[in-house]
Amino acid sequence: MVVLNFTLTPQAASKLHDLLVCLGKFSDTVAVEARREKFTFTALNSSKSAYAAVTLDGKLFFTKYECIPSSGGPDGRFTCSMYTKALLSVFKGRLYDPLGRDGAIDRCEVSVQERENETQCRFIVKMVCNQGVIKTYKLTYEAVDVMHALFDRSVAKNYWSMSSGVIKEYIEYFGTKTEMLDIFAGEDGRCVFKSYTEKISNGKEILKHPLVTAVAVSTSDFEQFTVQAGTHIVISVKDFKAIVVHADTLKTSLKAYYSQPTRPLQFSYGCDGLLCEFTLMTSGDYTGAPLTSTPAPQTLGSRGASRAPLTVTDRTSIRSDMPPPTEPASRRDRSGRLRNPGSRQSSSAAQEDPESLFIPDAQDARRREDDEESAWAPLDYEKEETLGWDASADHDASVFPTFRDSGSMSTTNMSDSNEVFEPTQRVSQIKGLW
Repeated sequence: MVVLNFTLTPQAASKLHDLLVCLGKFSDTVAVEARREKFTFTALNSSKSAYAAVTLDGKLFFTKYECIPSSGGPDGRFTCSMYTKALLSVFKGRLYDPLGRDGAIDRCEVSVQERENETQCRFIVKMVCNQGVIKTYKLTYEAVDVMHALFDRSVAKNYWSMSSGVIKEYIEYFGTKTEMLDIFAGEDGRCVFKSYTEKISNGKEILKHPLVTAVAVSTSDFEQFTVQAGTHIVISVKDFKAIVVHADTLKTSLKAYYSQPTRPLQFSYGCDGLLCEFTLMTSGDYTGAPLTSTPAPQTLGSRGASRAPLTVTDRTSIRSDMPPPTEPASRRDRSGRLRNPGSRQSSSAAQEDPESLFIPDAQDARRREDDEESAWAPLDYEKEETLGWDASADHDASVFPTFRDSGSMSTTNMSDSNEVFEPTQRVSQIKGLW
């Protein structure tokens, strides 16, 4: 049987509400891990691309903290999982009121009920109000194994730190429908935060209109900035906004650690016994090539920084995943083959389709040109005479020996057909027929 009891001040209970709001933007459930000296909330999003861990120090954050796990010895722990909305219904936003008006609490007492003779385990929260009223909440939890994301800061050579309040001013420029955030360290002493959404096209229809907003920040505005020039690191705008807004509630600095694109990035901040660490999946590159699917944005200058040309990440074009367009029906005959370009147009002009999304390379163009010329080249009459199948039966057998069609198909119908059968034998191979 585990023993877990702790007490929160009104200020600490209000901070607990803020961190639960932040974790709720990552996952619908939050995992709890209680050890002898610390208490941790963790959350993992559904795509497993973002992991959040908020650690509360048992001596600094709580007025009273006691945790004795049922097993594991000194390193033992108690773990469980609960719905985030259930906890938010208990830890509401206005638990702390500096004026001590009605509705404010005096303290918050939390305990875990885990007994063998009880049918259900409970997470019990008691709100002791100033007027002597006690509100008791009993929440059901589920025992789970909590996993942690590992991040090695010793290999994270790129590092920057900035006031969360300043970053919050910058993210207000980001569009509400943008999805990705590109953090680019330029060689001109500026860092560009660019939020964008990619354009998705289906033929001539645009499913998503590209929206790009870029904010150029001078590196002197950072508290610390050590990043390799030309590095693009791409993360989710939604995750970044949630982290910045929560960091601003603590009035602390936001720190970022990362090594290279496609490797995890970690944001870290905290104060007064509360430590927040968010590990995010990233993409990006070092080349600084412009995006193929987004237009060049208009750069917003930072405080004391002039406008600068924006360089964006090199990402795979969406159109390369589409199948090649079919040939227009007007360019095909009844048999489905391309018509003969008898107007003496060049083969390259015949091959290039202005509606096509693909441009052939030089080797493919030359190869297709040779095939096109050989397909429409005149017959070589100097070669050995061949014996073919003439379904129309219009030729004189004394001049061109052929096999005549013995079927009932009329000559008129046969002459309307465009199908031609290739020769099957040479005349020299036919013996004894004449």
